Amino acid sequence: MNDKYIPATGGCFCGAVRYEAEVNLHAAYYCHCKICQKTSGAPAEIGVSVKPGTLRFTKEEPQFFQTSPIGRRGFCRHCGSRLIWMSPDRADWTNVSVGSLDHPEQAVPSLHICVESQLPWYKLADDLPRKRSGDDPDLIAAWSNAGLTHEGKPL
Repeated sequence: MNDKYIPATGGCFCGAVRYEAEVNLHAAYYCHCKICQKTSGAPAEIGVSVKPGTLRFTKEEPQFFQTSPIGRRGFCRHCGSRLIWMSPDRADWTNVSVGSLDHPEQAVPSLHICVESQLPWYKLADDLPRKRSGDDPDLIAAWSNAGLTHEGKPL
């Protein structure tokens, strides 16, 4: 995966929450997990990784909601825009939603993750690699540390 981070800015629909960060625009990914589907209202969320220590909110900070033991999502308390996903234990897992970037057209998807939850009618005609949740040792370890399987079920 390309680890080139570049400065980017973004924010919510109404403009109350604004951020700047170094992001990896050439390693955007589609997440097909059920939580991303529910929180985005879309068949998949597209995110880009944030270089640890570079995210800074320049206006209001987002409201956060703990959506699982391994992550919380930030959204605008005024307009509801979903902006960010953060892990309480892994700063290197922080990502921003591509749609919240000021220039989302610059993001280049490189991967599909959590494809076991991909909706059967959501077909993307690309040759990008596809990974199941159970194929990611770091994700399995994070869920296990929370006392759950990678499917969010008790061990």
